Amino acid sequence: MKIIFVSSEIVPFASSGGLGDVCASLPKALVDEKVEVVRFMPLYQDIDREKFGIKPCDAELHIPLGNAWYYGTVWYQVSEGVTTYFIHSSAFFERPGIYGIPGHGYGDNFERFLFFQKAVVKLIDIWDMKPDVVQCNDWQAGLIPFLLYYGIDGHFRNGREKTLMTIHNLAHQGWAPAEKFYMTQLPDNCYTMHTLEFYGEINTLKGGLVGATAINAVSPTYAEEVKTARFGCKLNAVLYHRQKDLYGILNGIDYERWNPETDSHLPANYSVNDLAGKATCKAELQKACGFNVDANVPMLGIISRLVPQKGIDLVVGAIEEIVNTGAQIVILGTGDTLYEDACKAWAARWPDQVCAWMEFSNHKAHIIEAGVDIFLMPSEFEPCGQNQLYSMRYGTIPLVRAVGGLEDSVTDYSEKGGTGFKFKNYTVQEFVHALQRALTLYKSSNRWKPLMKRAMKQDFSVKHMARDYITLYKKILSQEEAK
Repeated sequence: MKIIFVSSEIVPFASSGGLGDVCASLPKALVDEKVEVVRFMPLYQDIDREKFGIKPCDAELHIPLGNAWYYGTVWYQVSEGVTTYFIHSSAFFERPGIYGIPGHGYGDNFERFLFFQKAVVKLIDIWDMKPDVVQCNDWQAGLIPFLLYYGIDGHFRNGREKTLMTIHNLAHQGWAPAEKFYMTQLPDNCYTMHTLEFYGEINTLKGGLVGATAINAVSPTYAEEVKTARFGCKLNAVLYHRQKDLYGILNGIDYERWNPETDSHLPANYSVNDLAGKATCKAELQKACGFNVDANVPMLGIISRLVPQKGIDLVVGAIEEIVNTGAQIVILGTGDTLYEDACKAWAARWPDQVCAWMEFSNHKAHIIEAGVDIFLMPSEFEPCGQNQLYSMRYGTIPLVRAVGGLEDSVTDYSEKGGTGFKFKNYTVQEFVHALQRALTLYKSSNRWKPLMKRAMKQDFSVKHMARDYITLYKKILSQEEAK
């Protein structure tokens, strides 16, 4: 079986969240299951070619966007059995960041990723790759099913490749003005209410949802939620219409990268059978935050994009009550200026209890997961989430809102086999009540330690996710060709 992954992000090359993590760990796990995997992503300016051993291919690209042609080059890297091809264009990718600079997305993102997608289809043909399934990840790959079928330059291709559209976050859809449709060079019947047209504009993600052989969301609950008006981001009717082709597969994590027994980022390693090292991690994190080192003080952690989706508004509403509990809290992330400024103000007001690291740091993410006692994820919506999985692996108890993948992966303490704390309604009161429940239990070590160990024993390995995807690929391949 040969799978082609198309993604705008892949760890460690470039990533802004869970998409990059999944497109790193899943292909590696598929290779372990004897699946051939090839990946495509853009070669952004910020990717260190020398560090990652990225080399040029003997291939040049001339890609049309409407009446204009753009030149591109192809690069590659092989690691852990996976070949990754990088598409470069000085016009589109020789600039900082992935989608833009902080606070400002690039105005030509539609063109940038249209070029990328056309380049992928071109290379599939040039190299006669003959994939069994092309997996399209999020809107940046949403036009692939149409381009495979209709071609990239106005010449009918009649591609019959099977395609899987994977929704990592339905909120990001790749909207563009209708005037840009000519750049796709797709036939006019691709710009209708049944295809790419959406409220008078182009919706790139919708293209993948209506054009792909099958669709999957990154957790079973999210696959159900996206069919509703509340979580469907205006695309719920499209997804409801395609529900027989819609699946949910819970993301897994790479336990080689996230393992407290071997994690080189930690000041001390530990295991479910010997938790002594976790106390050391907490003490060192308290020092790094400028807090008093006290094993009895509960320590809370947040690692997040600071945007409304992640429930930061609830933290804003609850911060005084959180501080009044006596707990310490460390926040790592970047995002909306409003939230970054709020976090900095909290740290200035309560320096002994609040630490705000407004940055992205893989190293700090690891030491926070190991050092805190409770991890907060009060998300407004959460397709899957991965930090709750990392947290459980590290004996850190997740406190989450019961949505999407958080609902699927965390069992409330009040239930048999509980691994964390959950609340249902998106209110400050319910969030604070869940935190109070957690802090009350924290005071009882004879109940808290068994909870930690139970969480650490959960198995959310990417291996399970890979096998679920293989089952889905086989199902897709068994389907009859569309009439």
